[in-house]
This record gives sequence, C-alpha cells and structure tokens, in this order.
Amino acid sequence: MIPAAFRSEWVKLRRPSLLLSLYGAIAGVAILITILTFALAGHHFRGGGGGRRAAVTLAQLAQPDALGKAFSDFASLLGIISLAVAGAQMASEYSVGTLRNLLIRQPRRLVLWTGKFIAVLTFSALAVLLACIVGTITAVVMAHVRGVSTSAWTSSTGLTDSLKAFGEVTLAVCGYTTLGMVVGNLLRSPGAAIAVGLVYILPFELILSATVNGSDRWLPGQLLSAVSAGGTSDISLHTAIIRAMAYMVVLAGGTAVLFVRRDVTA
Repeated sequence: MIPAAFRSEWVKLRRPSLLLSLYGAIAGVAILITILTFALAGHHFRGGGGGRRAAVTLAQLAQPDALGKAFSDFASLLGIISLAVAGAQMASEYSVGTLRNLLIRQPRRLVLWTGKFIAVLTFSALAVLLACIVGTITAVVMAHVRGVSTSAWTSSTGLTDSLKAFGEVTLAVCGYTTLGMVVGNLLRSPGAAIAVGLVYILPFELILSATVNGSDRWLPGQLLSAVSAGGTSDISLHTAIIRAMAYMVVLAGGTAVLFVRRDVTA
C-alpha cells in the first residue's frame, strides 16, 4: 500500500543527519536573510548609473505584502535544496543497492514510486513551512527593533497576501522536487543527479533565457521561479502555473513508467 511506502521513505528522511542538519540550515538561512533585510533597509548603495538608491525602505517593510515578498525570497534557495535532496534520495536507492530489497517487500513498483514521491514532496513542503514560520518570527522581532509597524501584516489583506505567497512558494518547491526525482531516477548516481540538476537550473537555464528571447516563458526552472514570484512582467502567474504543472505531470509520469519497467539487478 502507498501509506507503507510513504512511511518507509520517511524512515530515511527523518534521520537526524539529514532532517536536523538540513532543516537547521534552512532555519538559519531564513533568520539571516530576514535580519539582513531589516538591517539594510533604508541604507543606500551605488547603482549602475552612479546614483544611490535603497534596496528596500522601512516603509515598504510595513506594507501588507511585505511578508509575502519575504517568502518569495526564500523560494530559489529552497527549490535548489529540494532538487538536490530529492535527486540524492532517489539515486541512492540504485547506487547503494537498497531498491532491490524494497521491491522484495513491495513488488508493485508504481505503489512504491508513488509513496516515495509523496514522502519527498511532504519533506520539501515542511521545509517551506519551517522557513516561513522562522522568517515570520524573525521579521516580527526585527520590525520592533527597527520601529516598523506590523499592523498591516495581520490585516485581512496582509494575511491573504502571505498565504498566497506561501502557496506559490510551496507549489514551486514541489516542482523543483519533482525535477530532482526525475534526474535521480534517470542518472542513478547521487553525485551526478545533484550536479546535473544544479547545472541545468542555474547556469544553463539562466544563459539560455538571457540569450534566446522568450525562452524563459517555456523553461521549467524559469516557470517555477515565475510561480514563486507570483508572476512576472513576461508571464502571468496563471500561465506559469499551467505550464509548470504540465511539465511536472509529464516528467513525473514518464519517470514512473521508467521506474516500473527498468530492470533492477543490484
């Protein structure tokens, strides 16, 4: 059954060496980013044209959508981490030979794949929730330190903006997780899966989107970035979600078929 496959995957995911270290690092980064945002608010830096401008002002931090924008700032980092973890978890089953033992206990491969996939998705979603909770607590503390009013954050508009941003970031991170599962299943080596996944998402897509006009509206990584940002000037949130979901369904489905049909010899 899928619940059993789900629980077996969480046995691996909840190891202290992975769970505590990774979630601890995510919490630490969320705290650091939030502190720096408030500490540097109102400070000016020299822009490309020689002028001086502030990256963010204290007045902007008091707006209803301030927390939502902060959540979006975590998206890229959380996406990269989720891709790496998902790729390593899937590929390690092949590299260390545990997949064969799992298939003895659960010969229905599609059930095993589905349970593993859902488990890794929940692991990534919990990482987003942790980052948002820690970031929010830190933001409230820093707001009092810098004299920023937080009343707009708890208004109906502020809560709606924050929940909307949380949903968008979670959806995007689940997309990155799917890409990691796909790469891990294809390459069957944790190191190769992480390396190829990161190279594709970071330099390859960034270079391609910068050199080929309009390609950012079709590349999966750029679409996920647009989803986490609530849409961009080039593509709306609705369109980005539809295209990203189409990619994820096709990739996850194709990978499931490969997982079911591939021979396991070790």
